[in-house]
Amino acid sequence: METKNKKKGDALDSLLSTISSQQLLKIILQRLHQEQGLQLPELIQAFQAAKEEASIPLSIFSHTLDPAEALYKFLKENEHFSFREIAAELHRDQKSVWATYQRARKKKKQVFLIEEERYFLPFSIFKKRRYSFLESVVFYLNSVHHLSNRKIAALLQRTPNTVAVLMKRARDKHGSA
Repeated sequence: METKNKKKGDALDSLLSTISSQQLLKIILQRLHQEQGLQLPELIQAFQAAKEEASIPLSIFSHTLDPAEALYKFLKENEHFSFREIAAELHRDQKSVWATYQRARKKKKQVFLIEEERYFLPFSIFKKRRYSFLESVVFYLNSVHHLSNRKIAALLQRTPNTVAVLMKRARDKHGSA
């Protein structure tokens, strides 16, 4: 079963590297119409919602910043969110967002430069207060991209044991939801 999933993943990676994003979008929209019965207004609404959502590059979490510092710094400097918007979207206190951002700015003065990023995370995964930011990242990478703990650890520049603990916590929380 695991070999079959790996082959599917490899085939998908191969397909995604040869198809343009416009072609991929067309295929996805056609599938949603055929399999889910979504009509054009519903497809447009789904597309608009996905397009408006900020995409967070995975690489920001592999720096020396704490996960909250990295996320707030990226949202403030790269996505041009206000502190009020960050706090409201992530259900956090505006003053703590501001203070965390100030610490991040002292540690890393430069804006994040995103070059040839392979993995992007949807902003929405960080909205659940139930999970820590890193638990959200690890759980998303494992459940959506089917990455192993070792691969996630390498991407985040953490130890595989740290990732395993984060994964267990996220799974436990997810299972009790």
